Amino acid sequence: MGMSFTGVVLLWMPTAVVSAVIVLLLRRGRRGRGFLRPSTLVALCCVALLNAATCWFIGLSQAGLDLREACEYDHGVRFDDKWNDAHYAESQQFFPLHARCNADVDLVPAWINPTIIALVLLAAALLGAALFLAVRTFTEGRKKTHA
Repeated sequence: MGMSFTGVVLLWMPTAVVSAVIVLLLRRGRRGRGFLRPSTLVALCCVALLNAATCWFIGLSQAGLDLREACEYDHGVRFDDKWNDAHYAESQQFFPLHARCNADVDLVPAWINPTIIALVLLAAALLGAALFLAVRTFTEGRKKTHA
């Protein structure tokens, strides 16, 4: 069961809606404008994590329920039982995602695992920047009250 571009877009639409709701809820009631606010960076972190989760789900669903059937009937590739028995644990990992028919063919697209890594690193960087800005704002506020 391969996933077409239209299927990926349809799967990403709920993620975009949930991301927009998170951004609006975190930005609601905030005075002043500015991109470099902790709430904005936390909202962007949530968006990156939701997109990483959606990407992981897309990679996980590439083989469907039966790997042999997905390889032979859906993609027209020979399924190698001996190779699959020897490398079964590799296909059952949480990350990196693999759904291999044989030594040469992997049903999970090559862009899935690097995209997940990039989105998780982006989320970590955004969260770190939000924490830095929140601490800096807090300490500047304390300096003004004590001075």
